[in-house]
Amino acid sequence: FHHERQKLHCSHFKSRRHKATRYHPYNAFAHCVGCHRKLEEDPYEFTAHAEIVYGEMTIERVARLACVPVRLKTWQMDGLYQHMKNELKRLQELREQGVTGRIEFTLPDWYQDGIQLRMGEAA
Repeated sequence: FHHERQKLHCSHFKSRRHKATRYHPYNAFAHCVGCHRKLEEDPYEFTAHAEIVYGEMTIERVARLACVPVRLKTWQMDGLYQHMKNELKRLQELREQGVTGRIEFTLPDWYQDGIQLRMGEAA
């Protein structure tokens, strides 16, 4: 997405209110404003889209994980913030080197446990 990056949104398959998946890489999609709005208004279509991108089993796990009640402590939020700042720097450096397309990002293992993208599941 090279033009008008300010119109690029991070949309979430499972609502941001679910702390267990709010920051999870497999619950994050980069969409333009129009696609974000359209998918947000049609959860069935968003589910189908998410399954095409990440695979049905992965999305099923994200949906199950979203139901787990999580209360993040201040030190955990601070850790997430620092980790995400480092990841942003890494992603920006890769873009500067000419890497295009989706670049996977990570979060601390304690946050990300339980959801893995299995090879061959995504379209």
